[in-house]
Amino acid sequence: MKVCSYCGSSRNIEDKHIRAKSKRGKTTTPACQACNRSKGNKTLMEWFRWLKKNEPYRWNRIKNYNKRKRTPIAEKVKKIMNKKSFKFLFY
Repeated sequence: MKVCSYCGSSRNIEDKHIRAKSKRGKTTTPACQACNRSKGNKTLMEWFRWLKKNEPYRWNRIKNYNKRKRTPIAEKVKKIMNKKSFKFLFY
């Protein structure tokens, strides 16, 4: 059974270009319809940053699914997880 390479879902699996076709992507990976639609033509890093800010539920699913994996996708998830964002407050 195929599962989504990003979040681990087994529902509505499609082949997704890791790098968007519009950006000359050729390699595909299984992805659920929700991840596929959400990613669109963003790069993985752009998409992960966007998810972290705009779709925390999906970001948490992806984070938890890739926590102990050693795939290229999991490595990029860990890279985004380790980045801290500092907010400076000016009064």
